[in-house]
Amino acid sequence: MPKKRKKNPKAPRKQAPARSASAQWPGPGPEPEGWKVRVTKSRDALDGLADRYPTPLDGVKAVRAGEHVEWTGSIEGSMMRHRIVLADDGTAAIEQAVFVGGCLEQALLCAWHQAGEPGRDLFETGVLTALDDLHATLRPVLEAEVRDVCPDYHAPVLRSFREEPERDGAGMPVFGWRVLHPVSPETTWEDTIDAAAWNSSLTMSSWPDHYDHVPELQPARLAQLLRDHGVPAVLCAGCGTPITDRHPRWTGVWITPDSESGPVCRDPHADRDAPDPLLGTFTDQEFGDPHRPA
Repeated sequence: MPKKRKKNPKAPRKQAPARSASAQWPGPGPEPEGWKVRVTKSRDALDGLADRYPTPLDGVKAVRAGEHVEWTGSIEGSMMRHRIVLADDGTAAIEQAVFVGGCLEQALLCAWHQAGEPGRDLFETGVLTALDDLHATLRPVLEAEVRDVCPDYHAPVLRSFREEPERDGAGMPVFGWRVLHPVSPETTWEDTIDAAAWNSSLTMSSWPDHYDHVPELQPARLAQLLRDHGVPAVLCAGCGTPITDRHPRWTGVWITPDSESGPVCRDPHADRDAPDPLLGTFTDQEFGDPHRPA
């Protein structure tokens, strides 16, 4: 079995996002028990914005005055961003963005090294197309979750995007999905939080294994999707971890960005049942096995 995708240990611990579509129960019938509680939990992360700017329109006025209005964080999933953006014509919108994470982020980083400098443009084009296809597959799954609470809910279509590499990042461009919520005088912060988009951050980390039943999120399927779009994703045949042999510090060695494995394959099916030496401490098994491309 492929190695489980792990939660980012650096991510702040907060409540998992609610599967809700608005802050007011849309009916019909009585409000479900626990609805307000779930809505409150999903809004906690944006309290800082709401405290400073009571409405999105207040935030828009601040942006037009030169301020930067943004929330970036995570809730037991990949990183998300909520910010006010202005179009060239001056119209304002709330950008709700979800960034790739987990196994997909590892696979992209390894494929970025595999592509090399000559293939980076094709790499980026392939990634954006693959992300659009992945979202099209995940959208019905996420929509169905919200419909358990709000039967008439329809999830918006998120679009893939890329941004310049982070200053302290791995050098690879940043990828994700986003949707733009228009702002009017009546818009509330709750109107700018789409539940399916919010919950899609969980699909990136599989914490706590909530989306393990979705085949398209498993490493082998993710890697195949990327390869179908010309992105050279490679997995280890033994442990299923994304790997590259073109990292500048490990040229020629199959390596993974997973620091628990590094150059050592943790194949769960490998035979490690060797007898311990009588007087020594180590056996040859301590070296492990090298990764090998599938």
